[in-house]
Amino acid sequence: MAISFETADATVLLPDALAILVEPEKARQAIKRDRNIRRSHLYPLFDATASFACSLLIVPQGCEAFSLPRSPWILVIGDDMHFAWGPKAFHAESLDAAIRAADNCVLITSGPAPFPYRVAATLAARERRNVLVIESLPHQQEAWRSRIDTIRGAKNDLPTFLCVPTPTEGTA
Repeated sequence: MAISFETADATVLLPDALAILVEPEKARQAIKRDRNIRRSHLYPLFDATASFACSLLIVPQGCEAFSLPRSPWILVIGDDMHFAWGPKAFHAESLDAAIRAADNCVLITSGPAPFPYRVAATLAARERRNVLVIESLPHQQEAWRSRIDTIRGAKNDLPTFLCVPTPTEGTA
């Protein structure tokens, strides 16, 4: 079932999409086959999957319901496509289950810098933690933080690493 919602100007219908589970052997093959993957900001996630038996699930906008993979997992919520729609672009029950089950969160609104992905991979591989990685755009940061607060309750105990854009000159 496609995800749809209203904005101030229109009704948005997102295309159906499926979550992508990256198996350890597939990650090893991808790294071996394409050496350029090592230059990608996503490389630490593939390496954690290939070398340290972490599960990697990639969830794009409009994704149907998904199940959490085996622990420890890294779940990437891809809300940084042409438009960032925030939490409403994802299957609500599945997203809420991931927020409840996460041990750590990495919220990236700054673009594809490698450091936050290294943080996520390290938490999953070394600490064996379930890590929710949310890729979005700056204007949706508050919507994501609000959704996490709503799901985790007043005592939001989810450690969240924020990666935000560098302020431009002339902004306070």
